[in-house]
Amino acid sequence: MTLAAPRIDVFRIPTRIMFGRGVSERVAEPLAQVAAKRVLIVTDPGVVKAGLVAPIEQRIREAGIAHEIYDGVVPDPVVADVERCFERARDMRADALVAIGGGSSIDTAKMAAVLMTNGGTVLDYVGIDKVPRPAAPVVAIPTTAGTGAEITINSVIADPEQHKKLVIISPNATALFALEDPDMTRGLPPFLTAITGMDTLVHAVESYVNKNTYPMTRSLAIEAIRDAGWALPRAVKDGSDLEARERMMRAVVSASLAFSNTRLGNVHAMALPLGGWCHVAHGTAVAVLLPHVMEFNRTAAPDRFAEVGEALGVGKDPQAAVRRTHALLEETGIPTRLSECGVTDDKIGAMAKDAMQSGNIAVNPRATTLADIEALYRAAL
Repeated sequence: MTLAAPRIDVFRIPTRIMFGRGVSERVAEPLAQVAAKRVLIVTDPGVVKAGLVAPIEQRIREAGIAHEIYDGVVPDPVVADVERCFERARDMRADALVAIGGGSSIDTAKMAAVLMTNGGTVLDYVGIDKVPRPAAPVVAIPTTAGTGAEITINSVIADPEQHKKLVIISPNATALFALEDPDMTRGLPPFLTAITGMDTLVHAVESYVNKNTYPMTRSLAIEAIRDAGWALPRAVKDGSDLEARERMMRAVVSASLAFSNTRLGNVHAMALPLGGWCHVAHGTAVAVLLPHVMEFNRTAAPDRFAEVGEALGVGKDPQAAVRRTHALLEETGIPTRLSECGVTDDKIGAMAKDAMQSGNIAVNPRATTLADIEALYRAAL
């Protein structure tokens, strides 16, 4: 009898994580570890206006590190936006970047850091493991408990000409340090809290049930589901609830570590075209799609979906888990239909073709055809 080759699971964590209230003000410590002398702070005007940059800038100033602020980050940054950030870093001869904000600020900084050490353009690195040399050091300080951009090896940059969002996946294109500070999320408005938090929940659910899952990632993902399911409605209802904010930030870390090692599934494969073709915010897209994709997938992994239901507090019932995710949309004020987000039926064909090109389709727990994706878009419409 021939024995099957043993499965080998690979778990990688390129980013050094510091977690806790107030940890963002220890920004000088990781900068000292990389001997940074000139730092570009990468952020957006809203984060500056909210007063979240000033304390961190002060800590950098006190450490005697020369620095400038680039606050030109925009939602869903495109290739040219990354180029502008890189040019600013190059002109000031920066040797490290500090990203303060959500996924857009962090992904902009990560890709600008790639250009600092590798040259070329963002388009040269689209795909998996296309970045040959480690990026310049990035210290990422998230102001949302959502995307996980500060931890993951994934970056997403928009390309309006192709109606696509480009994905760069490489351990050489990630932040070197992540300072996970729940205090930085206290002022996040309810709707942004909701859609970024749902992104975390989707990361956890898809990582938990997909074909690449294994015991180490499942243990992280199920804890993230448990934390996000409890904390998200509370954080949306009361942004000053520090226990809810801390548990949401913990969920981000757990979910990000899980899905960075497993990939995701149909929800994320379908969400990127919604952003590219219809400009639907990523968190909104994944939130609206989640119940429909779970319903499609639940018979392919019933035991795991039962465990998702239990983690969400509705018992070991796959259908109850689906209902709970739909209810979360209503509780947190997220649209329940894609039509409410400006999506129209005439875009479905093009979006479905783009979705099928995603590597996430291959790891989805249920085999998926183009017709399935079209049907899922219409179910969510």
